[in-house]
Amino acid sequence: MWRMRADLYPAARRPLAGQVADQIRRRISTGDLRPGQRIESSAKLAKELQVSMPVLREALAALSYIGLIDVRHGVGIFVARRWPAARLLKVSHRRARRAELHEMRTTIAAEVAARAASRRRTERQELDLHLLLQERHRSVLAGEPVAFVQADLDLHAFVAGIARSPLHAALERMAAVGVRTDMAGRARRLALDDDLDRLHRTLVEAIDASDADAAREAARAIATAEGSAPD
Repeated sequence: MWRMRADLYPAARRPLAGQVADQIRRRISTGDLRPGQRIESSAKLAKELQVSMPVLREALAALSYIGLIDVRHGVGIFVARRWPAARLLKVSHRRARRAELHEMRTTIAAEVAARAASRRRTERQELDLHLLLQERHRSVLAGEPVAFVQADLDLHAFVAGIARSPLHAALERMAAVGVRTDMAGRARRLALDDDLDRLHRTLVEAIDASDADAAREAARAIATAEGSAPD
């Protein structure tokens, strides 16, 4: 903790489907579920995870998009025998180098931000985007590393959501899983970096202005800075 304040700030919001996808992904990456193995039925998974079927279907769709599972309608859900997106998913393996994790996230974040700026957004989405930016700022003032990292990743996950690209949203979630621990270890430096704070404001302003090029550059600069910040 770098600062102590009594201020309250909103609880971090994270899509439930992303949490479900993370749990299944961890079972695969740790070897609890092996290539080719059949996974429990959707009904059983939903009951075990205590989520609705629509939430589970979204989580499974994300894992299917990136090639971790094979959904065979009328047959079952299987762990993919080969993972086409394995290189992208180095984020989930300890042996992946930090530079590779952040390089992957930089590529994804830039494209996601440009798409988000190009899409028509509702007034509620624009309001929520600004609230998440404020939440990131409040987490900096609170001085709590876990809350800061969560707020930062929540903001980028929301940008991926308004981009309305299931594939990019799934990849952003998986990238976030990989960089979370790395960012937590450097949270103080990242949180107190004024340039990073400015870049996040620039990103939100570019999306507000529907400026895809500016949003792309801001997102790329953010991911690059977060990946290169010294320990």
